[in-house]
Amino acid sequence: MQDRKVTTAEQSEERRPPQSGLSAKGISQALAKLHEAAETIVAATGQAFYVWNIHSDRIEWSRNFSRLIGLPEGETRHLKGRSFESMLSSQSQQTRFGVIVSAAGTNRADGPVPYQCIYLLHPVAGADTPPLWIEDTGCWYPDESGRPAHAEGSIRIINDRRKQEEDLRRQSDFDDLTCLPNRRSLEKCLETTIHDAESRGTVSTFMIMSLDHMDIVNDVHGFEAGDEVLRQAGKRVAARLRGDDVVCRFSGAKFGLILRDCPPAEVFDAATRLLKAVSTDPLETGAGPISVNAVIGACFLPRHGNTPKEVIGNAYKALRTVRGDVAHRVNVYSADPMKLEENRFKARLSAQVLAAIESDTVETRFENAGLTFRGAKLLELRMDFAREVQLEETGTASNRDFFDLSRELGLTRHVDLRALDAVLARLEQPGSDAYLLNVSRDTILDSDWMAKLATGLAATDDAARRLVIGITETFALSGKPEAVTFLKSVASLGCGIRINRFSASPAAFNRLQSVPADIVMLDREVMQWVENDPQNGNCLKHIESVAAGMNLEVHRPA
Repeated sequence: MQDRKVTTAEQSEERRPPQSGLSAKGISQALAKLHEAAETIVAATGQAFYVWNIHSDRIEWSRNFSRLIGLPEGETRHLKGRSFESMLSSQSQQTRFGVIVSAAGTNRADGPVPYQCIYLLHPVAGADTPPLWIEDTGCWYPDESGRPAHAEGSIRIINDRRKQEEDLRRQSDFDDLTCLPNRRSLEKCLETTIHDAESRGTVSTFMIMSLDHMDIVNDVHGFEAGDEVLRQAGKRVAARLRGDDVVCRFSGAKFGLILRDCPPAEVFDAATRLLKAVSTDPLETGAGPISVNAVIGACFLPRHGNTPKEVIGNAYKALRTVRGDVAHRVNVYSADPMKLEENRFKARLSAQVLAAIESDTVETRFENAGLTFRGAKLLELRMDFAREVQLEETGTASNRDFFDLSRELGLTRHVDLRALDAVLARLEQPGSDAYLLNVSRDTILDSDWMAKLATGLAATDDAARRLVIGITETFALSGKPEAVTFLKSVASLGCGIRINRFSASPAAFNRLQSVPADIVMLDREVMQWVENDPQNGNCLKHIESVAAGMNLEVHRPA
């Protein structure tokens, strides 16, 4: 007989799987309750979980996600990775996809890789609801090639934490260089001082002190010495103030000072005392003693402003005025009604001119004043307001030269760009005429203008040969690197160059030899000098002869 193994009761008990006391259905129900409890805890702490299949871009969220961030019913953008990112604000510097991909590009992953990113989420597009700062933390898992396959993680709303961090940053109200309060702190103090002066019926003074010629100090002695000058000047000023006065680093070589309960009768004495603190004795620096001077612009609170912005603006106007007056070092803001109205008028006029340029209601035409370039007729661009444009309260403004008016209003860059468009459009048309385009100094330093010029010329054959760029002698022959670079760039494009308002002095002719040029337009004063004395006509002939010897054409002003 075949032997049978005898299994004892104890051995049978050891082999039997342990009993949980629950059926399969009971276990499933227990797990469901545990999962529900976990989701409740997660929701209560401002979190939600997700699983993201990166290959299909599908995201599955915990049930509380839509309610947590306030998604409207029917919203589906959160169900795809890329469409979820469309809900992010432009202020976000990170995205989940970007963080994962950048980490995956670093090296091959064999296991889960942790990640964390913070972004600003707009749950409802175009709504007035505040955005949510989200902290996104999780791990991504690689596929067989080591690339991201799916990710699991959680999000947490951290608006309160971000606010605390912003508040901490704002508490850093001191300038690192001078150890004085910075401008943010100054504006807070100004707001308090204005309110206090209004409630108590007192007068306080705000000053902006500006150290003179700090650019020369930096050039001669170095920036480290310049920094020491600012530190020492700040200490001296602070030492002369009363206990409740304030001195702050305003900007650059400027200090902002608040003198509480300082009426108009005392302002000049106080300002003189502060100026002497800076200028009487040289400031000791590592580069040796350095002497500096300063000027002060002041205004009264609350008479000259009800907000920090208004007060600072008025004190700065006073400072700008005193800079042009070498006999005085202190100036108090004066609200000249005529000047204020003039500024308001200019502001309105500027808005109208800009609107005319942007709406293309500026008429352009090309005129010939009997000038030529390389044998071709030279046409100069003129611009005027269209007839339908009515300038409000402008008096004779509409009759003035458009370029002169724009220059006075500080709009030359806008006008120059519009003029460039008009000239390039004309050069696209067939013809042999040449065109003159005068350019201001502000526009010359604009890289966008030069790029637009180069692109426009490249689009039309023979356009550069028919274009002359006009620039004043003051800038063209200044010897500054930016001037030389501009002229060489224009010449490299194949354009002609005209030096406007040419003084015809020996020094000007000498400097002219070091820059590319094709034409000189004589200054009106040269022509007036010739017209006042017929004998000077020989000098004019000599000027033209010298120019011809340098292969330069000479234009006379009309």
